[in-house]
Amino acid sequence: MSLTHLDAQDLVEIYGAKNVMEADRLVLLLGDEDIEAIHRATTMSSFPTAAEAHYLVCVRADDKARAVELIEAARTDGAISTDGAFL
Repeated sequence: MSLTHLDAQDLVEIYGAKNVMEADRLVLLLGDEDIEAIHRATTMSSFPTAAEAHYLVCVRADDKARAVELIEAARTDGAISTDGAFL
């Protein structure tokens, strides 16, 4: 996703999704609640394997608390897996 509406300096990473589909789902879920979000792929090593790939969901700092609540609810409801992690 692009940063068209979001200033990169205002973004905070809030969640590491287990895969790109889950990251896309979270961006859409947050958007439905009027929270602009993006995701970006990152790796934790110089020689990434599939298990080391992470998809970081980012929102504006002002939206962080509400976004975390929505993601927690999505995990509890089974809308996303519990394999991801809050940052």
